[in-house]
Amino acid sequence: VPDGAVHCAALTIVPESTVIPERYYGENVVKTLDFFRNLAELGCGRILLSGSASVYGGTEERVLTEELPPRPESPYARTKLIQEYLLEDLCRTEGRGLRGVTLRYFNPVGAAEDLSSGPWKREGSHLIARLMAHGRENPFTLTGTDFPTRDGTGLRDYFHVADLARAHVMILENFDPILNRLESPYAVMNAGSGVGVTVREFIGAFERVSGRKIDYPTGPPRPGDVAGGYASTERLASLTGWKPRRSLEEAIASALAWEEKA
Repeated sequence: VPDGAVHCAALTIVPESTVIPERYYGENVVKTLDFFRNLAELGCGRILLSGSASVYGGTEERVLTEELPPRPESPYARTKLIQEYLLEDLCRTEGRGLRGVTLRYFNPVGAAEDLSSGPWKREGSHLIARLMAHGRENPFTLTGTDFPTRDGTGLRDYFHVADLARAHVMILENFDPILNRLESPYAVMNAGSGVGVTVREFIGAFERVSGRKIDYPTGPPRPGDVAGGYASTERLASLTGWKPRRSLEEAIASALAWEEKA
């Protein structure tokens, strides 16, 4: 019987979820329910769920804390919130003996530092993938330039995927002490850099690290896009001692190194 399980599987493309929402509910909700049910039947008492900062939606707050009420604004975001509700309800059901943590990811970037693993898609909808594809067959367009942010583009929280992996390990190593300290069978925590970066600023960092000049047109926001914000990571830090160790530039460099290897 495993001591714990990490559930990372999901469909994740926000615009796609607005076109085929039924696929997202089938994959992200129905199959998650089956997975949790199977784990419970096998006697696995600890589940760490990969959550998403998309559940915060279009809030006017820019520093996003776990106490903010969820406001998901896309089918993808709603399926991720339903995953959280499923896990919490199971954990709070008397007699189940199940305990859970949802780690709400912001925007992980990059690859393993030894390049043993990285993004499995060469082309993708995420910003870093779109920038790396620019100049091949997919020209880059900056979508959304009228958000209420310092330069009009979306505000995001980008951090190195290796820091995210380390957060998982630290939670798993301290699973019971964390929940005992909170006096709860279930908890939600953010994982991010704690620093807000606009899309324009990210493009500038990409240009500096890659040495590539990105010339791009602008366009309207994609379906489901929001102004965004950045993570408050105080809860994760106080409960595990975790803090990000790597810079945005290091994250971009590792993504470029993985692209060269792949």
